[in-house]
Amino acid sequence: MQTFLASAAISLKEYYRPEEIRQLAYSLLEDCCGFSKNEIYAGKDTKISAKQREELEQKLIRLARGEPLQYITKLAYFYDLKLAVNPAVLIPRPETEELVEWIISDSARRKGKILDVGTGSACIALALAKHLPGMQVEAWDISPAALALARQNAADLKLDIQLREQDLFSYSPKPGLSTYDVIVSNPPYVTTTEALRMGKRVLDHEPALALFVPDDDPLVFYRALAALAAGILSPLGSVYVEISIYYGKETVQLFKDAGFDEVVLRQDLSGRDRMIKASKYHG
Repeated sequence: MQTFLASAAISLKEYYRPEEIRQLAYSLLEDCCGFSKNEIYAGKDTKISAKQREELEQKLIRLARGEPLQYITKLAYFYDLKLAVNPAVLIPRPETEELVEWIISDSARRKGKILDVGTGSACIALALAKHLPGMQVEAWDISPAALALARQNAADLKLDIQLREQDLFSYSPKPGLSTYDVIVSNPPYVTTTEALRMGKRVLDHEPALALFVPDDDPLVFYRALAALAAGILSPLGSVYVEISIYYGKETVQLFKDAGFDEVVLRQDLSGRDRMIKASKYHG
């Protein structure tokens, strides 16, 4: 084990800080060899088989090329869930956990229906299904590959959510459709200009479909979400969205212009404008 840790320090030193390298190496040892964190942190020089060594070295090469650890191990952790991930979906972010926490706090002991638009790995939908057992959860995505992974995660976690292939921009509410009490979305919001400042780990590996919007219409998804809510949100319902840190005021105004009675802008733990709750108090 100690030989591998030394090899990782050399192989990745040009790409990561020393503390990042240690955590990446520990994660690979846990994934490839089944070592517990206690065994790794204890610093025991546990033997690694030749096959395990080869697998570890191949994964170090992938890390050095900028591939995210979560795609290499095919695992990500979100809220209190262990999820399968692959390049068809975004890697769940800590900021999105704050959005989920907001919804859970507002909706504890509530009954009704939740719609997650653009579900990806289903991280939001599954966290809400686990912690809001009184709510029925439906999740949409345009990507069949993302939905296949979401179904796998739901089955692995034994959580009941309804998954549907649906394009937000082509949806037309049907007469008599039951309404939703909560609509949540972490839609694409990164402009092409912003993408130029992003790291290769994101640009080269995470799905562009779930990330980017045109420079000349950065709020295109929020406009569509507001229009969707006009047709299917209950009179006392709320929309929760993650937003770009650069368009907080503009997104608030968009929801106000769409007829929402109260629009709340909230910062993430880093103090950046990151999420919005828009509520309706009438039909």
